[in-house]
Amino acid sequence: MAQRILKLVQSEELRRSKSDRLIAHYIERNLAEIPFETAKSIASRLELSPMTIGRYLRRMGFDGLDQLKHELRRGNSNPAWQVKGPVDRLREDIREGKLLAGLIQEQINNLGMVYELTTSPEWQQAIDALIGASEVYVAAYQNVRGIAQYFASQLSYTRPRVQFVDGVNGTYSELLDGSVEGRVLFLHDVRRFAAKAKPLAMEARRAGVKVILYTDEYCPWAAEVSDICLVVPGSHGPLWDGAATTIAVMDLMLSNVIVVLGDEVSERVGMLTRLQDVFGDFEA
Repeated sequence: MAQRILKLVQSEELRRSKSDRLIAHYIERNLAEIPFETAKSIASRLELSPMTIGRYLRRMGFDGLDQLKHELRRGNSNPAWQVKGPVDRLREDIREGKLLAGLIQEQINNLGMVYELTTSPEWQQAIDALIGASEVYVAAYQNVRGIAQYFASQLSYTRPRVQFVDGVNGTYSELLDGSVEGRVLFLHDVRRFAAKAKPLAMEARRAGVKVILYTDEYCPWAAEVSDICLVVPGSHGPLWDGAATTIAVMDLMLSNVIVVLGDEVSERVGMLTRLQDVFGDFEA
C-alpha cells in the first residue's frame, strides 16, 4: 500500500505546481503519520488551504483524506511509540541539547493550546457534565489507561459515584444496563486508537449515557461518537507520544471541578480522610 502511494506522489503528474511539490514531499517524509493527520493539520503545516489538499488527494485517486488513511492503515502498523528519524542524528541532537530543547518547546506550545481549550464552550460543558452526573464512569486503554485511572481516583475525592471501568467483564454492563439515568462516560483515547473505544462510546450513547471524549487531533471519528469532545494536540516530535499535555488537562479539569463545588469538596475530603484514618492506610 505504502509503496503504491509513494510511487504516486513521486510521479511527474503529481508534482506540477509548487503546492503539488510541497504536498508530495510532505507525504513522502511523513507517510507513517498520515493516518493520524487531518486535511486541516496538513494544510496548516504547509501554509496551504484544506481545499488544495483535497484537490491533490482527488488527483491521487482518493475521495478525501479518510480514504487515503484507510488504505495506509490496511497495509501498515503505525505505533504511537516510535522513534522518527535517523538514530545517529537524534543522538547528535541530544548531545548538543537540541532534541530536549525542541521537546520542551513542543510541550510549551501544547500547553498554550490547552489554555485555549479551557476557555472553550466544550470545556465548560464537560465540567458541568462531570458535576451534574448521577454517576461518572472513566474508561481508557493501553498507554493512557494509567492517567485515566489517576483522573478517576482524584475525581472521586471531589464527588461520589466515580468509577474506572476496565471492561474485564466483557460487557461494560455497570455503565450500559440503563438502571440509573444521568450517567456520564469520560472516555480517554489518543493514538494509536483502541479497538474498543469507538464501540463503547456508541453503545453508551445508545444507552442514554452522555459521552465526553478526550482525544487528540488525529482522531477521525471523535465528533460522531461523543456529546462533548475535548481535542488536544497530537505528538509531532521525533520521539513517541508524551503524557505532559494529558496530565495538565486532567489536573486543570480537577481544579475547575473543585473550585465550582467549593465546600462540598472540603466536606467530602474530610469524610474520606476520617475513613482513611479508621482503616489505617496512611502513617500520618
